Amino acid sequence: MDLFTFISLLAAITTGARAVPIAGELESTKPSSVPPADLNQKERIILLTDDCPHPEAVMERMGFHSNQTKVRHTFSNSAFHGFAATMHGDAAKELEAMSDVAQVEEAVDVESLLAKQDTREDTTWGLQRMSSKTTVRGDPYALQYTYEYADDNLGGGVDIYVVDSGIYTQHQAFGGRARMGFSFMKDTTDGYGHGTHVAGTAAAAVFGVASNANVIGVKVLGADGAGSSSDTVAGMDYVIRQHDAQKAKGGDFKGSIMSMSWGLKDVSPSIDKAIKAAAKSGVHVTVAAGNSGDDACSTSPSHLGGSENDDIVSVGAINEDDSISKFSNTGSCVDIYAPGQNIVSAYPGNPNTIHPLSGTSMATPHVTGLMANLMSGDSKLANSPVALKAKILEMAEKGAVHGKTYSGDKKLLLSNGLTDPTGTEGIMGDIS
Repeated sequence: MDLFTFISLLAAITTGARAVPIAGELESTKPSSVPPADLNQKERIILLTDDCPHPEAVMERMGFHSNQTKVRHTFSNSAFHGFAATMHGDAAKELEAMSDVAQVEEAVDVESLLAKQDTREDTTWGLQRMSSKTTVRGDPYALQYTYEYADDNLGGGVDIYVVDSGIYTQHQAFGGRARMGFSFMKDTTDGYGHGTHVAGTAAAAVFGVASNANVIGVKVLGADGAGSSSDTVAGMDYVIRQHDAQKAKGGDFKGSIMSMSWGLKDVSPSIDKAIKAAAKSGVHVTVAAGNSGDDACSTSPSHLGGSENDDIVSVGAINEDDSISKFSNTGSCVDIYAPGQNIVSAYPGNPNTIHPLSGTSMATPHVTGLMANLMSGDSKLANSPVALKAKILEMAEKGAVHGKTYSGDKKLLLSNGLTDPTGTEGIMGDIS
């Protein structure tokens, strides 16, 4: 299997075919099977054309059935269809020749990489910065900053899907609003910590931007930060189906956001197609720009940002001085920057554990949270990823971000449009 790497986009931690489940139900796929002994067999992702809505028809043509162990996933939602299975190269070529097959791609091994950092650990000065027009002053590690907001809905009615390593749902900062929805393996816990941290910044009560939003864990990375691209596409398939089900149900549902703090070292057509399809189906999407200090336009999914796609938001990271973080990717595919260094958030261990991390992973959920806040107060924005992206960019602070970038970078800074905080103590504080 060709190897390239999913970057989980966080900084070093210094310490010592399934039925659509109803909301609240956990969907779990089969654990990864043992690789076949025949090295000519490889796992591949097959995406079908829009006029072929039934993966089973193509699978039967090839002698595949959903109950076979070689069939890893079937994808069937309103945005894309297909399946993932282990097969010989000849079978892959036969599929490529079929008129109703749009994409045949070898699944890739994924693993996380820790982002380099020059500072100690991360903190949540970020909420004050995104609600202020001035650079943050003071101890970045102290939970003493003020987060100001105009609407106390704070994401109420919005479902945030954190496509990551899972969520420690028992953490008290989630107040019972977090649950696991999908896992590529039977173990649904967050053994890596990354997904819990991202979810906390997006929607926790103390350090979250949208502290009334619902948070759903979509586990596609294991305890070592590793997984498969086919599992990730399966996770997105789950999100789209859940979004469609919630829309049909109505009630107080405002909309869905898919927050993705990972990336590849290359471009993946299958990953790109799934993300674009999700956005076109009405799911709002945030992606991390990447941590290699490179051009964000060179890898998936960060290259989906910028003017090429008006419904996907790619996020870079700044530090406390409004300087672009040294690790952050830059360039025309970065839509906006957000606080991404020294960010304190929820962490697995016990219900009050917190931990600081850095990375564009930590910047992305700041944008996710603001999107949720805007969606909860404006149905037009909630129903249009295009309109919401435009609003986020319109509200952004201009001229504050500094640092070298690749060409075409607009250097916009995330802002909720409010003025300077009036004090130094607000919603931030110790978890007790």
